[in-house]
Amino acid sequence: MINRLTLKNFRKFKDQTFEFKKNIIIFYGSNAQGKSSVLEAIYLINTGTSPWASMNEYINVEQNSQIHTRIQTDEDSKSYVYFKDNKKRIFTIDGKNVRAQTFFNKRSSNIFNPEKIELLMISPSQRRNFLDNNISKYDYYYQNLLRDFKKILRQRNAYLKKLSKLFYEDGTIAINDPQLNFWSNQFVELSLEILQKRITLTKELSQNEYDVKYNSGFNFDRRKLNNSEYIKICLQNDLEINKKRDIATGYTNIGPHRDDWDIVKDRDLRKFGSRGEKRLAIGELIFQIQDIVYKRTSEYPVLLLDDIASELDILNTEKIFNKKLLDKQQSFITVIDYKSLPPQILQDAQVIHLNGC
Repeated sequence: MINRLTLKNFRKFKDQTFEFKKNIIIFYGSNAQGKSSVLEAIYLINTGTSPWASMNEYINVEQNSQIHTRIQTDEDSKSYVYFKDNKKRIFTIDGKNVRAQTFFNKRSSNIFNPEKIELLMISPSQRRNFLDNNISKYDYYYQNLLRDFKKILRQRNAYLKKLSKLFYEDGTIAINDPQLNFWSNQFVELSLEILQKRITLTKELSQNEYDVKYNSGFNFDRRKLNNSEYIKICLQNDLEINKKRDIATGYTNIGPHRDDWDIVKDRDLRKFGSRGEKRLAIGELIFQIQDIVYKRTSEYPVLLLDDIASELDILNTEKIFNKKLLDKQQSFITVIDYKSLPPQILQDAQVIHLNGC
């Protein structure tokens, strides 16, 4: 549980400390008072990234930016400090410098806001990132896997461009080129692991009222997901079939970097759902991910709900702001008017007015 947050030269906050005494914390106030910035800081110190900004956007240009949190658990109470200027990041725990991996170990956050919903409904890359970021919350090896995959993809694409140039200059299609085969085999090995982990998560997310359908350019029987050798052969065959097209375009046309997913409830909500339906659907997925992470790590990610009530009617507001769901983890909520929230939430919440901070 986070019981103190200090922001120095972060966004509009020159030097501001917040003390948290409850499991549900509500920030309210007019627009441009820093509500979203507080959630951004909490997300940043739990994940190392901003949910919506580049790494230097949040820094006061004349000062160094610092975020201090004191995180209290059942076993101990530790002080975490994230320091950032235009050149470096420094992480400390109880005053001692530590590596990023140590700093973020077993800590994570999930943020739910209107912008996230729009991005998820519009951008395939954001939908892929949604799966990847959440898998990383419980599978600490996964970020290394993604890094290695991107490296191999770059190398395969670079070599494909050379072969593409050769093709257009003299008509040579180097299908059996040894170096291309080497990069293709490396690509298949890493694609196999990514696909298995992504599809496993989408299956878990499909256990309630929504069906999350993973769309892959590779063809294989999803019922044999755990049969790695079978899937590997399928990936190799499809990659071989697409090799001529890859050489012609100078680019790898199928793979995890091109995959997508849909969310369905009677119909494809991304294409045919209303804004309210989309908001409820993404909210449901995020609450499910909270439980999935807990099952694997015994820790719930900090939950950040930013201006979610702005476009929901009373009934749907109560669905999103379900006290039993919010009480599972420490939850931070931003609203313009806290009275718009259900009474059962307000009863046991800490309410913080940000106007004038």
